[in-house]
Amino acid sequence: MTPSDEELTAFRLRVRDVILTKAPLAEEREGHRAPTTPEQERSLRSWYAAMYNEGLAGAGWPTEWGGSAGHHPLHEVIVNEELIRAKAPRLLDQVNLAAGLLLRFGTPEQQERYLPRIRSGLDVWCQLFSEPGAGSDLAGVTTRAEPQEDGTFVLRGQKTWTTDGHWAQMGVALARTSAEERRHAGLTVFVLSMDAPGVEVRPLRTIGGAWDFNETFLDDVVVGPEAVLGGVGHGWSVVMAGLETERFGVAGNVALLRRLLEDLLEVADVLELDGHRALDLADVTQDIADLAAQAEAARAFTDGHVVSSMAGREVEGDAAIAKILHTETYQAISSYAEHLIGSGDLPERATGARAAAGRLRDAWLWSRALTISGGSSEIMRNILAKRRLGLPSTP
Repeated sequence: MTPSDEELTAFRLRVRDVILTKAPLAEEREGHRAPTTPEQERSLRSWYAAMYNEGLAGAGWPTEWGGSAGHHPLHEVIVNEELIRAKAPRLLDQVNLAAGLLLRFGTPEQQERYLPRIRSGLDVWCQLFSEPGAGSDLAGVTTRAEPQEDGTFVLRGQKTWTTDGHWAQMGVALARTSAEERRHAGLTVFVLSMDAPGVEVRPLRTIGGAWDFNETFLDDVVVGPEAVLGGVGHGWSVVMAGLETERFGVAGNVALLRRLLEDLLEVADVLELDGHRALDLADVTQDIADLAAQAEAARAFTDGHVVSSMAGREVEGDAAIAKILHTETYQAISSYAEHLIGSGDLPERATGARAAAGRLRDAWLWSRALTISGGSSEIMRNILAKRRLGLPSTP
């Protein structure tokens, strides 16, 4: 049953109160999600635990694992909007993905062991899917997990773009357990301790100077049969279930577009271009209006996607469309802002606008990764071509 407007408003006010009283004081920066000091890490882990305890995260889990009987998907939309509005740290995408996979595919023993540690903030999870030769095309992974006579597996290979791998305790790893003619067959997902012997994590710095990504080397890493998630040989189904959730979660952050536009307007209100205020120039106002229209289109489609999903009427390919609309509009707004700011002059006294310009710069640098992570725009368009339009695969 869908909550009433009054109930949703009351929930939104409670979310704001939790954020105000429990969120870290430092504002979240786009593309700078991982902590850089022990103090930041302790603060983030405490905040993650508070999000679960207060129902801002994990409320959709089964009640036996801490979920709320009164949970509704719209609550998740509100939480995300309010976290973005407050510039508060959002729950890590990789932790959401891992929790979803454990709830859907995990054994009772796996759920008992790992889910409480996620809710308490003790364990951060990372995703060991992509490889140097298999990014968005995960069917091309070459990391192998060789079955042994004693029932264990030995993992050998390299993973890349491992978000949060340098401070994560656990990971979900995709590897080949058998040679099959079909590329999607013979794959298995494993639960992996990031401090296991043979796991080596090396940093990959982003263009924005952040250390969020890593490359991970698996050198004869031994795991037991209890580490298999979803069954041997069923890795493709497990991965696809996780990525569909991730892609929708990424696309659902349309409130970020509104925040970018607010920052752009604050900058344009005081930016001087050839002796004129930027907002007094017709071409600038037209450009910003066009960007606002793109953002509104992304919001409208995503709202419709949420409604359809809740009603069980989701059309195949909608998640791909939502991701393209969100990430490419995000990139368009931040790229325009960077060009505009670079063409004009921001007065020193305009401290608010200068802070907004800094946020827009972070967003512009991060936008390059955003259109790739969770499936690049090119891969999303391939999905649409095949699943929505019925077009043949490229040779």
